[in-house]
Amino acid sequence: MSGPAALLALAAVTIALALQISSGQYNPRALALVTLATVAAVIGAVWRKRAVPVREAVLPQALLGFGCAAGVVCNLFTNPTLYADPRAFQGGFRWLALLALAVLSAYLWMPLRPSLIRARFPLLLACFAAMALLVIRASPKPWIDVWVFQQGAADALLHGANPYSVSYRDIYGPMALAWYAPELRHGGRVVAYPYPPLTFLAEAPAFAAFGDVRYTLLVSMIGAAWLIARAAPGKLGELAAALVLFQPRTLLVVEQAWTEPLVLFCFALSVYAVARGAHRALSGAALGLLAASKQYSVLFVVPLALSMPRRRGLWVAAAVVTAVLAPFAIGDPAGFWRGIIRFQLVQPFRLDSLSLAPFAARLIGGPVVQPFALAGLALGAGVLAFCLRRNPDLPLACATAAAAWAAVLIWNKQSFCNYWWLCSGLLAAASAAPAARETG
Repeated sequence: MSGPAALLALAAVTIALALQISSGQYNPRALALVTLATVAAVIGAVWRKRAVPVREAVLPQALLGFGCAAGVVCNLFTNPTLYADPRAFQGGFRWLALLALAVLSAYLWMPLRPSLIRARFPLLLACFAAMALLVIRASPKPWIDVWVFQQGAADALLHGANPYSVSYRDIYGPMALAWYAPELRHGGRVVAYPYPPLTFLAEAPAFAAFGDVRYTLLVSMIGAAWLIARAAPGKLGELAAALVLFQPRTLLVVEQAWTEPLVLFCFALSVYAVARGAHRALSGAALGLLAASKQYSVLFVVPLALSMPRRRGLWVAAAVVTAVLAPFAIGDPAGFWRGIIRFQLVQPFRLDSLSLAPFAARLIGGPVVQPFALAGLALGAGVLAFCLRRNPDLPLACATAAAAWAAVLIWNKQSFCNYWWLCSGLLAAASAAPAARETG
């Protein structure tokens, strides 16, 4: 039955279009779209619980293909970044976008030579890689703390320092209280690193070689797309992967150095390992990397862990998480706690968040943060509990992870472009997820 896959694909495309409208900021039209997408995602996950996935269903393919084409067209006629000069996206960039559009059209043609069928997806990857490289060159120093934190952490690691023990430049100055709690600032600097160690461990080589951590995140994006396509060979898998790359605001995610591409890569690696029946040690290692990729990744780890045919690999996952986290936690327990946990808890409520929390705050005349956050967590946990009452197969696990994340975001105090972009990618992957093979 293709209905659940079509609903998940529709939710992915709807979120992508919402991000084009608002770039992940509060906007009534965009909020309406992500709300509808969240409802569709939850229904799709519940429906997937009772349906058998169909690999080559036409409707999900059409929806994903439309989302990809719409994204390329948006990049043709609008600036895909916030800070780069629009003139940088004329000439070669437009020719690359047109080439990507032409290659996407090849998915409409049924009678293609086998060589062309094999070539079209690698061509899409190459087009995206070239477009993203142009974005990085056109916006070499984006004005966002995310990039500053990651650059500083990679530099600290390469100089033998614990990134949780150093401070980071506060680029916002007088506006900083809108972004950080007062306890996180001292002497005009931010005294916490808010991301898990896997980010700077993965990004340090790119920083050392090219002076910019975004090259690692770009490779993560392309790797995630490749893994999604390889996990579900065929048109549906390739179009789901293409939506990750060519939805309208993906290049903004590249420019802003958000870390969600690394999370999506780890998710896709875990799905690929389970789908292809990789040895339990490899599946466990992939799941461990996913668990270490971001604080909220438990929402993704639990469904995928339950979908593993054999769970002895979970010991490997636990070992990988420990190996990634322990050295830095032991090196500076207070700094680690302040960055990984405390930073997240004391983040201020944002009225520009693309969620129902600012909408409700506007209605009642003031932010009541705790009920909003609890509502999102409760809704996400409810989706997990309902869909995972019995051991799920891989398609249901992917759908549940995506729906639970959407349910958390729709009430979160800070739901922005990077989080919704990840949600769209998870939904796209879920729409194409295949059944798992037995692991060795």
